Amino acid sequence: MSQLDLFEGVILTQEQEKKVENFIQSQQDRSERQLIENENIQNALIEAGFIENIDFKNTFEVKTFTHDVTLGYSYNDSQFTTNLTHVDIKGGITLLSKSYDPKLDKIIDRDVRYFSREGDKFECSSLTGNFRKIKASTMLTKLQEQRSKAERNMINYRQTTLAFAKAIDTLKSKFPNANILRIDDYDSNGRNYRTVKRIKAQFENGSFITFNVSNDGSYRINKKYDAAIVGLDSDQLMEHFTNQNK
Repeated sequence: MSQLDLFEGVILTQEQEKKVENFIQSQQDRSERQLIENENIQNALIEAGFIENIDFKNTFEVKTFTHDVTLGYSYNDSQFTTNLTHVDIKGGITLLSKSYDPKLDKIIDRDVRYFSREGDKFECSSLTGNFRKIKASTMLTKLQEQRSKAERNMINYRQTTLAFAKAIDTLKSKFPNANILRIDDYDSNGRNYRTVKRIKAQFENGSFITFNVSNDGSYRINKKYDAAIVGLDSDQLMEHFTNQNK
């Protein structure tokens, strides 16, 4: 139990005081280690060709904080909360990338915060798409490629948007009774599905045609569905085809 001081409130026991000392020292040691690691990472990046404020930014700092800290454990009734002043770290190194936002139709800044260093190599799944360790120079190449990809994605999206608009306008003018719209369709290779943008011409009776669209706005049939013959039995279907050839 803690002793009660009428002027200052709760007085910590010796065991609690020791926990406080250990916490403050551990925060100090951690901050010093992180400061050295931050410097090592920055030096490695610069040596590999990274340029500060272009390829990365460094907001790391060691600061003093004063706030309530909970120490100990609830399972053995040793947990307590006290107001402490200690050092801690804030910020860190962030890689500066770009991505294209189709909703805003613009390239936006993208911060890559999560990467780690092991010796002279780095791991950054946001750039590589896996957890393979790569050299800092390779990581810079991946970063530059990601920024270039944002530019390509913007160009492709705008080109695709214009192509679909042209194809939709053409189909609407030719077939005003059909509902012409752009859809997310799916292709399968037997194991996986991928999303594909297509145009769908929907008719009142349920029939429809989907079209693939080229970059120049031309289109070709991908799939067609005739609702008029779906419910026919074999004899009715034979009669239907017979009448087509009269």
